[in-house]
Amino acid sequence: MIQLDINCDMAEGFSRGRQSEDLGIMKWITSVNIACGLHAGDPHIICRTIEAALRHNVKIGAHPGYADIQGFGRRSMNLSVNEVYELVLYQVAALAGTTKALGGELHHVKLHGALYNEAAERPELAEAVVTAIADIDEELILYALSGSKLVEAGLELGLQVAEEVFAERAYLPNGRLAPRELEGSVLISKEERMEQTRQLVLKQKVLTVNGQHIDLAADTLCVHQESPDVLQFLVDVHRWAKQNGVSIEPIMAR
Repeated sequence: MIQLDINCDMAEGFSRGRQSEDLGIMKWITSVNIACGLHAGDPHIICRTIEAALRHNVKIGAHPGYADIQGFGRRSMNLSVNEVYELVLYQVAALAGTTKALGGELHHVKLHGALYNEAAERPELAEAVVTAIADIDEELILYALSGSKLVEAGLELGLQVAEEVFAERAYLPNGRLAPRELEGSVLISKEERMEQTRQLVLKQKVLTVNGQHIDLAADTLCVHQESPDVLQFLVDVHRWAKQNGVSIEPIMAR
């Protein structure tokens, strides 16, 4: 049976806004990536999201990004390798400590935004990221863009790596995500998202923006909470999985 983890980025609002768990997403995912307060989030929504994950037995991950509130962590900051190391170290340690204080345990780390994309391409940044994670806890699982330099760096250092694919993001022929400024980079229709999910999970392939199919390992599927009709999409994915011999379950530490 094919096993699939479903992850979602959360706690990316602020405590005065609607809480992530109010959207009902937690019951349909198996792991959550919780913003660490530098690109988004604050201590209150971070704690509420951790508590919601614990109630739903959802695996908790740190979601560190560049310290860029205005740009939502999607702008490059041209930091040195050591600065990236310290940036990731600080955020993952904070989320790990907060999770422990609330009765849980940190399970994984997934980068956010520009840092995610740049570490996927640049070996020196990937090495800084995985070193920071390992220096905190070598048992943490690294969620990284399928086929990327970050996957390679994590495996080389001995981390457990989950290769990540996206339900609603278009792909370039090199396996990287299409830039958000490119028209069609985000799949809007539920039919497109379901078809891409089917291809990724069952065939380990994806159709790129130029009409070419490429191979991609798919250990964990990211579904963004801001996607249109996200709850109905998640319900449909669960129904489809049950009909096609796909077991939706969290990635277990080896």
